[in-house]
Amino acid sequence: MRELEIIVIDDGSTDGTAEIVKRFGATDSRVRYFKNERNLGIQKSLNRGLREAAGKYIARIDDDDEWMDKEKLQKQVDFLDRNTDYVLVGTGAVFTDEEGRELFRFVGSKTNLAIRKTMLSKNCFIHSSVLFRRDLVMRFGGYDESEEMKHVEDYNLWLKLGSVGKLANLPIYGVKFRVRKTSLSWKNKKEQFKKDLKLSKQFRKIYPGYIKGILIGYARIFFYNFFYLLPFKSFILRLYKLF
Repeated sequence: MRELEIIVIDDGSTDGTAEIVKRFGATDSRVRYFKNERNLGIQKSLNRGLREAAGKYIARIDDDDEWMDKEKLQKQVDFLDRNTDYVLVGTGAVFTDEEGRELFRFVGSKTNLAIRKTMLSKNCFIHSSVLFRRDLVMRFGGYDESEEMKHVEDYNLWLKLGSVGKLANLPIYGVKFRVRKTSLSWKNKKEQFKKDLKLSKQFRKIYPGYIKGILIGYARIFFYNFFYLLPFKSFILRLYKLF
């Protein structure tokens, strides 16, 4: 894609990120590098990326994930260009362990109707897979930076976007999603599940299935401790396939 910019937000890394990115930027003006003066955390770093971006669409990815479909972005851009009533489109993912070995493949609900029926029960989008309209996200102020939304900032934003437009997942495996039991997102899963419940309550007038969402939310919290004792692959599989 020619009309592309690559924005790298360095939130206080201590490795060779700066040198690597600057080396690419020296030969490709589309690559832009920004380093936070201090560690700001995921929410503020994401918003800095949004502010620095000039494009119509935003796709984001974590440093340990990988876009595996070479046409992922083009397919998503084409979808949003053709369907102007849609505000966000994601894809499926291949889940891997820390060494990159495949654990399983997953595609969430695909159509707008199916997603809406599911959104109060679970986050239907893998963060590193999405493409969304920047102007609409900026109208909402970007990602919520409050402590209350920490670990659920993406889910909160998708719920907001779905209040003004349609949502979809393409039936492709667009991203390789690495899961680590030691990562912050997994260590804070139980806290995240509790915050998911609050979001279900907050958006109950916009999406259907509130009672179902609350029941699944409490079941997820209850069974989490049992799942956590299982081998890691089984633990991840149950979280995504059952809930």
